[in-house]
Amino acid sequence: MRFVARRRLLLAVIGAGALGAFALGLVLSRGSDSALAQGRPGVVAQGKFFSVAWATTGTAKVVRDASGHLVLRLSRTFRTREAPELYVYLARHEGARRTEWKELAALRSASGAQGYSLPAEAADVRGLSVAIVCAKCNKTWGAARFASAGRSAA
Repeated sequence: MRFVARRRLLLAVIGAGALGAFALGLVLSRGSDSALAQGRPGVVAQGKFFSVAWATTGTAKVVRDASGHLVLRLSRTFRTREAPELYVYLARHEGARRTEWKELAALRSASGAQGYSLPAEAADVRGLSVAIVCAKCNKTWGAARFASAGRSAA
């Protein structure tokens, strides 16, 4: 009888431990998507647009909000040529070689302030830039290379 009681207790402890480990694993894996985005709120990086195919001006910033989410902010002075099918892309370069090219969203407006949600990987700004691309003619209108902004306010 004592053996059966000890065995039940041991199985209950093992079961509770397994359930706790499973719950901890869920919590940790849920947070891993934004692990790179963790840090103090504020401007992570910024860059000035330069023209490629058409005149593009203004600035772009990668900003971390209070919840840790990253946002691409185009300045109110942002301007580019209007066209159908303009998109915002993130690019990453190592030297002169492009290693990533990711569409973020359709450009909301050819001018003025606007924001776009960024993936957590954008917290690593080494070699990161933003590009405004015309899908119809397959040309980059303009781009901005990001430089780390340190600990400045949004």
